[in-house]
Amino acid sequence: MIDAHVALPQPFTYEALKAYIDVAVSKGLDGIVILEPTYKFRELKSMYREVCATYPYQKTWFQKVNTASLKEYQDFITEMRKKEFPIDVKFGLEACYFTQHESYIAGIKEAFDYDVFIGRIHFLDNIAFDWPKHSREMMWDKYNAGYLYRRYYEMMNAMLTSHLFDGIAGFDNIKLMNVKCPFKMDHTYHKMATLLAKNHIYVEDDASIDYRFHHVDKGLSKAFLAMCEQQGVEVKRVSHARSAEEVGKFE
Repeated sequence: MIDAHVALPQPFTYEALKAYIDVAVSKGLDGIVILEPTYKFRELKSMYREVCATYPYQKTWFQKVNTASLKEYQDFITEMRKKEFPIDVKFGLEACYFTQHESYIAGIKEAFDYDVFIGRIHFLDNIAFDWPKHSREMMWDKYNAGYLYRRYYEMMNAMLTSHLFDGIAGFDNIKLMNVKCPFKMDHTYHKMATLLAKNHIYVEDDASIDYRFHHVDKGLSKAFLAMCEQQGVEVKRVSHARSAEEVGKFE
């Protein structure tokens, strides 16, 4: 078993990676996948121009998180690939998906030989939809929930048909605000699972939905997992660890 999504603290060092590997070995894992989000990297800040311009909260957040060097991460990957580890270690990126930036994202992907390149929707038309302190004010109190859910899955459809990604993180995370979808999800889930299978894209089942966000689903919903099983979609359980202690935290 592997933990298919963990993120390292900054700076990127052998010591930090070794701490993750040591925990993985102690838990009997066969491998880990390091996936760093694109919003961390200063070289990619132009992709977030609209996000920063939309709300001051988002600009403040971005200025706090956009502190790493993509070049340093790539150099780190190159150096770590020269070493031998007791488990399999892969490196990649989690790209924030924006429909208007598909060409830019394609350029990011082509610029370096990542082992894994996944996509995630963090912003719905440039607005964060799942921030506990601010998303209601920025979005949910202003727009009809049915419209927001439909728009979210329109973006998901576009991401799944972009031919850019090996996997998808954060599927269905629009549910984290606990605003009930006003329509049944059966047809939507079936369509999304069909697209995942057709395009050979795996989907993450994120344990941090439980231990970090305390959502009742504890990851992907049972209904969507059933659709994925029906369609033969590869589902990968991940911890989405942000520290060594969280590696392999699947419960």
